[in-house]
Amino acid sequence: MKNKLIIIALVIGLFTACNRDEYDAPNSLSDVSWYTSGFRDTIIQVNVNNFASFSDLSQGALSHKWTIEEGSFYLKGPITRSDTIFDDFKIQPESLESEDETIHVLFTQGGLKKVNLYNEFSEYVEFKGADGFIFPSKEVAGKWVIDTTFIVDVYDTIVPKILIRQNGIVVPHESETDEIIVEAGSTLEFVDVSTIGRPNTRSWSIAGVTKTDSLSVIQFNKLGSYKGNLNISRQGESIPGDFDNYKIPATITVIPSSLPFEVAGEVVELENQTIQIPYNGEFAPFSDQSSHFTVTVNGTPFAIASIGLNASNATLLEIKLQEQIYRSDVITVSYDGSGDFESTDTRIPGAFTDVPVAMFQHEIVKFDFESNGGNWTANVENLPTTTIDISTEQAASGVSSLKVDAGASGNWSSFENLVDLFHLDAGVLVQYEYKVYKATGANLNFMAPWINNTGGTVTQFWHNDIATAPENTWVTIRPGKQWATGTTADDFNLYLRHSGSGTLYFDDIRIIIVDDRP
Repeated sequence: MKNKLIIIALVIGLFTACNRDEYDAPNSLSDVSWYTSGFRDTIIQVNVNNFASFSDLSQGALSHKWTIEEGSFYLKGPITRSDTIFDDFKIQPESLESEDETIHVLFTQGGLKKVNLYNEFSEYVEFKGADGFIFPSKEVAGKWVIDTTFIVDVYDTIVPKILIRQNGIVVPHESETDEIIVEAGSTLEFVDVSTIGRPNTRSWSIAGVTKTDSLSVIQFNKLGSYKGNLNISRQGESIPGDFDNYKIPATITVIPSSLPFEVAGEVVELENQTIQIPYNGEFAPFSDQSSHFTVTVNGTPFAIASIGLNASNATLLEIKLQEQIYRSDVITVSYDGSGDFESTDTRIPGAFTDVPVAMFQHEIVKFDFESNGGNWTANVENLPTTTIDISTEQAASGVSSLKVDAGASGNWSSFENLVDLFHLDAGVLVQYEYKVYKATGANLNFMAPWINNTGGTVTQFWHNDIATAPENTWVTIRPGKQWATGTTADDFNLYLRHSGSGTLYFDDIRIIIVDDRP
């Protein structure tokens, strides 16, 4: 008879507190019941080289037998959960079958393992689970058979395995004689490729940097020799835990960079009006350098209050001005190259002139249609004359935009986003901005972005800038109206409406806090 695979586990307190109230025994001398140390788990989970317990509590069986697989071993009790070495508990001679009522099974190999219980009765019996599941006996050659297989998921001991890549090439790291030479400012990729033991958490610790991604990119800025390690573990409420620490044998040696020490990215204004300049290496500590920098605001030099380093990243040079700056300002930064500061690997920063500053945008919300475009729909009152979908035909940024095909001229077409809600603070002035692409022949008169919440329409930004916008090119429109809500809330949404007909593409729709120079 082919064994029927049944995955069942009921409560056991290591067989110290058994409650059979949930089992309705038939009016017979024959009865079938069992417990496992997996409690109610449908699949019993244990670490490799650990055991699980099974007890057959059936009554009136004609015969009874347990069967286990190769790589599993019966243990003799008593065994406690504090025991960790089981060689002295193995029943000798070793066998795959047992007629004991209660068995303790040691699993020495990882993977899904089977433990089979085979009982024969002279009359019909059935097992009733606590969840209402009924497992009936089958008649075989005049006897009633319960043939049950329990599944045990055995977790191997974690075995860490990593790769280190430099410029896309895997480099040796497994010997203490291995040395990885890195120029200051360069990066290495550390890749956790561990599979044995099914780890699900990790933490790299290298050169004072901590990363938790399976593929972590670490930049080396300071000269010196470094070791690293990977803490790797298996954690979860319902799975057996395990942990290992892998100390990387190779030494990572950071040498001076052959590249010039220079600005390595966009110069930006932070929300707190700090101007931040990224470099391709860390700065050594330095004294005041303000006399060597010039910051112009709308063509006028502004006084510098301070120049220093970011508190957590010494590659970021930060400038604070004495006067307030605004998003509408045009700001540039220059350095004369005559300062007396340098990188931690002894490189001297070069001069630069009139590098523009990207101003902080004070965005409340932005719809770029790369990830949230599908949450926009045409208002039902406009269907089928207005259709709306995400399109890759045009895009002001990224690869997608919101495409709207409006109905006949003179009709109002409306489209709304009721999913991506945003927060507004009472009394804070906001305004609206969007980018639009008008296809040839589009005839449009007015545009009306509305801000709504659960109470209905809050305000409408009517404007006619769209009527005069050129065709077949992206145009940024920021209507002049500014507005502040009287109530702080998290349930604001956006609703767009226009008058006219034709095809439009929208991108980078934003609600922004007003930050214009008075």
